[in-house]
Formats: sequence, structure tokens, C-alpha cells
Amino acid sequence: MHRIIYVSQAVRGMSSKELAVIVDKAQKSNAAAGVTGMLVGHLGWFLQVIEGPAEALAALFHRISADPRHGNIRVLVSEAAPARAFPDWRMAFSEPHALPPSVQKHVFALQNLIPINSPDRGSETAVRQVVRDFLAAFERLEKTA
Repeated sequence: MHRIIYVSQAVRGMSSKELAVIVDKAQKSNAAAGVTGMLVGHLGWFLQVIEGPAEALAALFHRISADPRHGNIRVLVSEAAPARAFPDWRMAFSEPHALPPSVQKHVFALQNLIPINSPDRGSETAVRQVVRDFLAAFERLEKTA
């Protein structure tokens, strides 16, 4: 089991309908590949978590990296994972304001890693802590749902 968490920037604005088509296609292809994950979009930036077999993620991330609809792709985490953080989500999408406040703050903390001048950007330890907090917030949300 492997997990990749990355951020990227849309090269142009996308409508809700365009995003829905992307998410629908991702759900279908992810189901076939054994991949789960989630996508958060905010102000033209995306944060995505994908998890599954390492080979499937390598192929998926190659396609993602070649997609001309976004750029400034930055991998925050690529690591072996003991278990899936999103076992039932073939691909879920949300904007931060639609998430519970307990999760929003962790999404925005990850978003703070995006700017080139972010003080946490170069610190792998800080990035990993922000990611751990983000995943733990979703785990707590799942337990209370």
C-alpha cells in the first residue's frame, strides 16, 4: 500500500460541471485500479491524496503529471502506508468551506505549504506533521460519522 499527497494549480478556471466530470472519470478508473483518495479544490489550487498499490499509483501519477489542465505540481508525501486513509472513497471531492471546521483548518494548513516562500516548505519534518494532522482529522471525522 502506497500513498501520494500532492498539490497543483489549475492553469485556468474550471466550472463545477468540469470538476464533476473529472471526479466521475477518476472514480471509475480508480475503482478498476484499486485506488482510493480525495481531492480538495480551493481558489484554483488542488490538494489530492491517492492511495493504493504502488504500481497503480505510479501509473496514475504519471498521467496526472502529464495532464495539461494543471501545473505547479508539488509532491508533499510519497510513502508506504500501513492502511488506507480513505478506504471507501474511490475519489471524493470537496471545497474546504464544505468540510467540517475540524477538518478545514488542516486543509488550510496543507495549503499554506504551497507558496514558494512558505517557511514550512523546505522542512520535511514540518510537512509530514501537517500531513499526519490532516489524515488524523479525517480519521476522527469517519469515527464520528
